[in-house]
Amino acid sequence: MALRSERLNLRRLDGGDATFVESLYASAQVTRTLLRIQGPISIEAAREFCQAPAAASGDHRFGAALHTDGHLVGLGSVRRHTEGRGVATIGYSVLPVFWGQGFGTELAALLVEFATGTLGAPEVRATTLDDNPASARVLVKLGFTVLEVGASEVDSRGDERRVTRWFLSSD
Repeated sequence: MALRSERLNLRRLDGGDATFVESLYASAQVTRTLLRIQGPISIEAAREFCQAPAAASGDHRFGAALHTDGHLVGLGSVRRHTEGRGVATIGYSVLPVFWGQGFGTELAALLVEFATGTLGAPEVRATTLDDNPASARVLVKLGFTVLEVGASEVDSRGDERRVTRWFLSSD
């Protein structure tokens, strides 16, 4: 698998990426934009996150590395839906120091490419928190359409959060 954008290489995570994952999720700026992780995680949890096989979790997890030096700047995931054949969901996070520079859009585009190309999913979905307009802008740039506004999801702490659900059809 060789997925590349103008500035990023997308590669599967491995145990050596645990320190990066731990540092990304140590950022309150990042975790406030997420549903599944609301605070720092241990290095052990980060290692498990990186090494979880896609077959077991159903989640393909990637690091987004800069072409220039190979340093990771973001994480992405693609999950194939079990209930809806042909549907995959993407998620992404970028280090705050790289926000506002188009890296989130490049990363999300690579995840869509993986979902539609490698997995053959004709439909890709994503969910954004209503208080995260930057992530919504990423999806709009990639051609996603709103599926549902003001939906409710429960985060990992049990708090109800308002979200927008998005979809992109490759048909």
